[in-house]
Amino acid sequence: MNAPAPDRGHAPVLSAAQMRAVDQAATERFGIPSLLLMENAGRGLCELALRAAPGASLRVAVVCGAGANGGDGLVAARHLMLAGANVRVFLIAPRAKITGDAGVNLGALAALPGVELVDASAWSDPDGPWQPALAAAGVIVDAVFGIGLRADVTGVPAAAIAAMNAAPGTRIAADVPSGLDADSGRARGIAVRADVTGTMGARKLGLALDADAPCGRVEVIGLGVPMPAPPDHLGPLAFWLEAAAIADVLPRRTASGHKGTAGHALIIAGSAGKTGAAVLAGRAALRAGAGLVTLASTAAGQAALDAKIVELMSASYAAGDDADAGSAAAIGALAARMKAIAIGPGIPTGPGMAALVRGISATLGLPLVVDADALNLLGAAHKGALASAPAPRVLTPHPGEAARLLATSTEAVQADRLAAARTLARDTRATVVLKGARTVIAEPDGTAFINPTANAALGTAGSGDVLTGVIVALLAQGLSPIAAATAGVFVHGAGGEAAARRLGGIIAGDLPEAIAAAIADLRSGASHARPEEGRAGA
Repeated sequence: MNAPAPDRGHAPVLSAAQMRAVDQAATERFGIPSLLLMENAGRGLCELALRAAPGASLRVAVVCGAGANGGDGLVAARHLMLAGANVRVFLIAPRAKITGDAGVNLGALAALPGVELVDASAWSDPDGPWQPALAAAGVIVDAVFGIGLRADVTGVPAAAIAAMNAAPGTRIAADVPSGLDADSGRARGIAVRADVTGTMGARKLGLALDADAPCGRVEVIGLGVPMPAPPDHLGPLAFWLEAAAIADVLPRRTASGHKGTAGHALIIAGSAGKTGAAVLAGRAALRAGAGLVTLASTAAGQAALDAKIVELMSASYAAGDDADAGSAAAIGALAARMKAIAIGPGIPTGPGMAALVRGISATLGLPLVVDADALNLLGAAHKGALASAPAPRVLTPHPGEAARLLATSTEAVQADRLAAARTLARDTRATVVLKGARTVIAEPDGTAFINPTANAALGTAGSGDVLTGVIVALLAQGLSPIAAATAGVFVHGAGGEAAARRLGGIIAGDLPEAIAAAIADLRSGASHARPEEGRAGA
C-alpha cells in the first residue's frame, strides 16, 4: 500500500469520511476501478482467514451485508473456495438488493461449482437457524457493515452479529467489526467481537483510539493501488506510531560523545513527602540518555533527595515549603546551564509555586515540559500565556488535568480524546500528550499521533513522572518537541509492556531500566515488528 503522506514514517489513521474520500480519489483521479479495490480487499481477508486457521479441512462461514463490506466478504469467499476451504455464505439481505460492485462479485461467486449461498435475510432470531449454521465454522468472516454505519443495529443484522459473537469459531472482521462506529470505536447497539480485524487501506480512528474496542488484532490490508491524501477540509491527519520510525529519531551518541554532549536536563520536582516523584523523573531522564540531570526542589525537598540519589544532582530554589520571591531568579541561574527543563512532579501547590509555574511557562527561553501539579497550577485561566512562550512547550496531562485546562469534565475529555488533545494544543500552541490507554499526542496544527504501546500495568503511581523524565531527556538531547513526545511515549509504553511481561505487576521504579532496554532494542532493530501488528494482502 502506498499510504496517504505518512508523517515522519508513521502510518495514517483515517476517519470514515477521510477513507471514503481516499477511495473515491483513487478511483476518479487515477482511473482505478472500484472493483479492483474490492478484489484486493477480499483477497486480503482470505489470506487472514487462511492464516487464522490453516488446513485443507478449513470450514468458513462468511456473513455478508448488501453493501461494499458485503462485497469484500463475497470476494473473500471466492478466494477461500479456490484455496480449498469449505465455505458457506450467508446473505442477510435479499439477493435482489445486492447491487453494484457487490452484485458483480455475488454473480462471480454464484458461478463457481459447489458454492453454498444461504438466504438469511429473514433470520431475526440469533438462537434460531443462526446457531446451528455457524456452530461448525472454524472461521467466521464478518462482512455485514463497513465504515458507513450511521444508525444503531437492529433486526436481522443484530441477530447475525449476536450469533457470530456466540459462535465458537475465530471471528475475522472486514474493515471494522460490524456495529462498531469507525470513528469512535463504540458499539452502535451491538458489535461483532472480532479476534482479527482486516482494515482496508489504512487503520480507522475507531480501531486506534479506543483500547477496549472489540477489534482484536488489527492488520492493515493493502489495496495495491496509489492512495492519495484525503482533502484538507476533512480535518488534519492522525498517525499510528511505528517502531521503525521511532528508532530513526532516537538520539545516538557518537564515538567521541560524553555526558556534556548528551544534554543537561533540569527537573523542578519534589517537596517534603513527595521526593519520590522527583527521583523517578530524574532516574528516567538518565536512563533515556541525558548526560546530566539536576533535580531542583525546596530546601527540605533537597535534603530528602540528597539522602536518596547517587547519579543525580540536586539544587534548591526556596528556603521554605513553597516557592518564594527569589525562586524565579534561582531557577533562572540554573537554567543558564541547561538544554531543557521539566516542572511538575511532586512540587508544592502553594501560591508561590503557582506564580513560579505561570512565570516560567510564559517566559522561559528553553524547551519546557509541564506536568502534574504544574498543569493544575497553570489552570484554564493562564494556559493562554503558553501560546506566546519564547520556546517550545510540551504538556503531559492525564484526562483530569486536561479537563481542568479545558474547563470541562473528565467525562467530556474521555468521550473524544482526539478532539480534546487537538483543542488544547491549538489553544496553547504546545505539543500535548494526553495520557491514557491509547495516549494521543497532538500538535498545534491538529496533526495527531496515537501510541500503540502500553497496557493497564502502566496505571501505577509515578508512571507519569517517569514519562516526564524521558521526554525532558530527549529534549535535552536535541529532539524537537513532537519527536521527543512521540518517542518518549512510545518507549515508555514499550518498556512498560516488557516489564509487565517479565514481572507481572510492575511499579514505576521498574520502568527506567525497562525503558533503557526498550531504547536499546529499538536502536538495534529488535523491536521493529510488533507481534500483534501486521499487514495482509497486496
